[in-house]
Amino acid sequence: MTDNIQFQELPKKQQQLLNTATELFCKHGVRRVTIEEICKSADISKMTFYKYFDNKWDIAHRVLQLLAMEELRFYHTIVEDETPFPQKVENILKLSLARVHSVGIGQAFVDDLKHPESPLFAYFTDQQKKSRELAVEFFEHARQEGLIHPEIRMPVLLFMLNRLSDLLNHPEFIAIMPNVEDRIHELASIFFHGFARAQNSAPG
Repeated sequence: MTDNIQFQELPKKQQQLLNTATELFCKHGVRRVTIEEICKSADISKMTFYKYFDNKWDIAHRVLQLLAMEELRFYHTIVEDETPFPQKVENILKLSLARVHSVGIGQAFVDDLKHPESPLFAYFTDQQKKSRELAVEFFEHARQEGLIHPEIRMPVLLFMLNRLSDLLNHPEFIAIMPNVEDRIHELASIFFHGFARAQNSAPG
C-alpha cells in the first residue's frame, strides 16, 4: 500500500480503478461487486488490476484511505474558513454524521464494512472513532474561544452529539423530513442554538 501518496500522483489506470470501485462499492457494497465487474466498468484488464491491488478488499481499503484523507482535508477547511460559527457547526456535524450514517458513502458499502467478519471492520471502526474525535477537537477549541455557553459542560455536549447520530435516521424524523441533508441541517441548528453562547454575552 502507498498510504501517503495523493490520488493525483497515482498512475491514471490506478485512479480509474479506484474511481470505478468507489462508485460500485457505494452503490452495491463490497461483497456484491466482483473484480471482473470493476475491471469491465473501468475498461481495464485484470492483469492491470493485480498490478496495483492484491484483491477486492485491498482496493476497498485504498478507497477508504482516500475517503479518510478527503474527510481530513474537509475538516481543516472548515476550521480555517471564515464562515460564521453556526455554519461551521453544521459542517462539522455533517462530517461526523456522514461517517456514521453513510451520507455520501453508500449504505451498502458501510453495511459490508461494519460487519464483524469484514476484513476492514477494524480499520473502518477506527476511522469512525477518528471522525468523532475531529468533532470533539472542534468543540473543545470553540469552548476555549468562548463560543460555547460556559454553563454547558463538555461531557454533556459530547453526549448530545452522540445522540444526534441516533436521531438522524429515526423513522419518525424521516417521516417528517425525508431528505437526509435537511435532517442534518435541522439537527445542526437545534444543536447550535442549544449550546452556543449568545452574541450579546460573548466576551468583548
